[in-house]
Amino acid sequence: MKATPPPNRRRARRFALLAGALVGVVTLIFFARDFRRNFLERWVGSPGFQHMLSKAVSSALKVDGTFGPMHLDTGLSVTTEGFTSTGWPGQAIGALDTGEATGWFEPWAVFRGKWQVNLIKIAKADFRLVQPDDALKAEDPVQPPKPWYAFLLPRQFFCRWISCPDMQIELPFGQALVRGSHLDVGATMIGKNFKYFGKNGTLHYPGYIDMEVDALEVYVTREMIDIGYLYLREPASPRSNIKLSGRLGQHADKSIAAAAEITDLDIVPFLPADLANILSGRLSGTISYNTDASGKQATGSGTLSLEEARVHHWDYLHGLAKRAADPTLGEARFREVSIDYSLADDVFAVRDLTILGQERFELRGRGSWDTKTSQADASLSVRRIPLSAYLPASLSGNIHGGELGGTVDWAWRGQDLGNGHGGGSLELGGARLQGFKFQHFFGRFLKADTYDVIEVSHGTSQWRQDAKGLLIHNLDILAPGQAGLRGWAHVAPDGALTGSVLAGLPESSLTWLPDATTTVFAHQDEGLHWCTIRLSGTVEKPENDFTAQAMRQLRRHPVAMARLAIRGLSWWLGDMIHTGTSD
Repeated sequence: MKATPPPNRRRARRFALLAGALVGVVTLIFFARDFRRNFLERWVGSPGFQHMLSKAVSSALKVDGTFGPMHLDTGLSVTTEGFTSTGWPGQAIGALDTGEATGWFEPWAVFRGKWQVNLIKIAKADFRLVQPDDALKAEDPVQPPKPWYAFLLPRQFFCRWISCPDMQIELPFGQALVRGSHLDVGATMIGKNFKYFGKNGTLHYPGYIDMEVDALEVYVTREMIDIGYLYLREPASPRSNIKLSGRLGQHADKSIAAAAEITDLDIVPFLPADLANILSGRLSGTISYNTDASGKQATGSGTLSLEEARVHHWDYLHGLAKRAADPTLGEARFREVSIDYSLADDVFAVRDLTILGQERFELRGRGSWDTKTSQADASLSVRRIPLSAYLPASLSGNIHGGELGGTVDWAWRGQDLGNGHGGGSLELGGARLQGFKFQHFFGRFLKADTYDVIEVSHGTSQWRQDAKGLLIHNLDILAPGQAGLRGWAHVAPDGALTGSVLAGLPESSLTWLPDATTTVFAHQDEGLHWCTIRLSGTVEKPENDFTAQAMRQLRRHPVAMARLAIRGLSWWLGDMIHTGTSD
């Protein structure tokens, strides 16, 4: 009696027979040219092959997709009218639809367990990526049981290269949808995922102008979208203006790690309309932005500079130009505008801000803003501000030269910048004053032209504002040989005014007050005689004790008082008859 082989041996023997038969059939097909051609044409054009390939590609892409009718071309290439698909719920691919496509199959890869396509050329495609959602994965199609012969069929789809000269791509970026149109894209498979390379085409980002795409590399997996590089160019630019790179988490890890390099970017198209009407320039620099795995707790930094910066057609500057009677103030050009900032622990910090005008206006400083508490602070230094542009409108006259400068250290909360506290300093460079009302008054009073022109050599002061009000102290203004002012003043929150100042005049300007240099103006310094004046009252109605001091001295000299009274009556009569020349 013949021995019965064990079950494992019987199964191995059946497998060997089946495999041998399959190899024999495939060998016959490939070596019998006419039979092979006819067989393959019928097989590729059959609904069964179309269904099988649709299923294999759909499973690899995690979509529900269907190929259109297919036919076999020369060189074992297969052409289809197109592929239409919808992504599985919760997966990264939302949809992929193509026009006519041709694929070159590698038949020998079947023996390596792969459905392999060496090249796919697609005329046109629409590709949409979405944010993966694990909660929806349960709705993915349930895979049916594999047939008994499944172990003989390839279990893997692989494509070496996909080429499409006209692709539309849509993908999420934070809360916005970024879209690329008419891109020339190539793709290759890495494991079960695709890496995309592209050029040409246009990038559309909501709220901004369209940018031309010079080159891109994007790797998409279930866990992330990895942007190796994306070079963007303004339509009129001869070179790329923006290089983007980053990693966008798509699964449990929703972190963002992004960086940008900006080169010679025209900022006008990116600004709100109101700002674009008054500001122009070309931006360069680097930016980085990162979050934690939840997509929150943002950190980042950046260094940016603006070349050819220009502010024009701004009502504020027109107002300065009109006040100063200087048309050149109506436009501001800058030789340097730059900022260096960082973002960490919900605090946006400007480490270095520099704004340098071509001829006027210089600002340097730093500051911070807590995005949670809205607490903010700034430390600024300003120079070369034209005095004529900021003199009160109630004063009329001419200023030649004269520049303001100083420092500001200020802290506030929210958008109420005025309701803060801090301090700083003010400086006034050399200025020449002419034609002001107070100069005309001095000329009439002294019967001299001493004050027709006042040369201010310097002016400095410090200031502090807090809940107690505004304090101006260490005030020191000097016009050598003509006048000076020193001291302090305080304005309370209710407007109450207090203070003490020293007013200095040369001896030649004190002849109207007998014994002035030994009484009211007893202190001498810097070639001037100084009088201490107490301030009081309110900002709206300031008061001082100078008149009282002068009157006490004049009462001791009735003749001098009478002369002043006669001079005042002469002024009044002269003004009444519109001569303005009486003395």
